[in-house]
Amino acid sequence: MSHLRLLLCLVAFGLAACAPDSVRNYEAHGLNKYLDKIQSVCAGTRLGDHELGEWLRSGTNDSDSDYVYWLDQTSRLYYNRVSVPEYRDSIAGALGGAKPNAEALDCIVKNLPPDRPTKVPGSIL
Repeated sequence: MSHLRLLLCLVAFGLAACAPDSVRNYEAHGLNKYLDKIQSVCAGTRLGDHELGEWLRSGTNDSDSDYVYWLDQTSRLYYNRVSVPEYRDSIAGALGGAKPNAEALDCIVKNLPPDRPTKVPGSIL
């Protein structure tokens, strides 16, 4: 029985560490709309080795840790869980530096909605 409790605690801890809507994305209409806009407006820019528009259009598989990390951080940015400088630093650090990613990061930040939410849909936090 103690193994089951340990497993449940680890799962709960893992889910708590994720971006607020990474588990319940179907309720994240505002975030999804923002990602659609980025896919269109920032299509020709690059993050690391990835062309942003294509990356968002084609999706990714579970082993693409760059995409998972980027989506997590972008969700945090959208929901005001990280500041713009924190977001830029985290993405630049993970995907090859500030200078090579500047155009994409500028585009992502420039297209943030001015009235973005501070609460995740369906959350109590």
